[in-house]
Amino acid sequence: MKSYPVLAYHKISQQWELSFTMMYPRAFEAQMRYLAGKGYTGCSLKEYLAEPAENKFVLTFDDAYESVYRYAAPLLEKLDFHATLFVPNAYIGKKNDWDFTPGNIRSRHMNTAELLELHRKGWEIASHGEGHRVLTGMKAPGIQYELEHSKASLEELTGGEVSTFCFPFGVYNKRVVDAARAAGYKNLVGFTGAARHGVIPRSVVYRCVDNPRSVLRKIRIHSFCHRFENCKEQLFHSFAFFTRIKQKLMR
Repeated sequence: MKSYPVLAYHKISQQWELSFTMMYPRAFEAQMRYLAGKGYTGCSLKEYLAEPAENKFVLTFDDAYESVYRYAAPLLEKLDFHATLFVPNAYIGKKNDWDFTPGNIRSRHMNTAELLELHRKGWEIASHGEGHRVLTGMKAPGIQYELEHSKASLEELTGGEVSTFCFPFGVYNKRVVDAARAAGYKNLVGFTGAARHGVIPRSVVYRCVDNPRSVLRKIRIHSFCHRFENCKEQLFHSFAFFTRIKQKLMR
């Protein structure tokens, strides 16, 4: 199994909510400045795959939340870091009513102007599907629509190729992997421990249990401590089950 130094973030926000993946800007800044101080440079997945290096790591942000544009992007620009944004196409400029959040707290996704600004600054705009749905439980026409329509829409928006797809919730099987490749995606991304069928795994960063040193362990892919981080991430990722249940009930 090939390993990649890929970090997965979600919300970088001042708005508190009962969420493991929401992170305060000051904590995110401490992590990024710590990695920069160790000589690492953050880049998009597309940049890393084109020119991998020991001092590079990949930054990814799932769901393209507006809070990432507001709080994370200015810091990353100062550090000369880039990132990959995984965009749920149907929710551009809208709130995340697809998600399960205790207290019904809603967050807005980036609008087209914000996405385009980051794209111009070197960020990779990638697909997270049309409606942030688990593809494995869908019929073939629905899978095809999620993959192809989101790709075409984002390519029309950016004027460039969208070559990367992130499976919502990190859930996939060979059938949806084959469908994604047939749709024209070159790079397929999952979550921790997800390396089947050529899908690139990532290390998720969580608010409650991660700090600058644990984030450094996540990108040191040959470290023994990386195995510990993988086990920790798989435990916390299991809580996404509640959002998947909500989506089934809504349908």
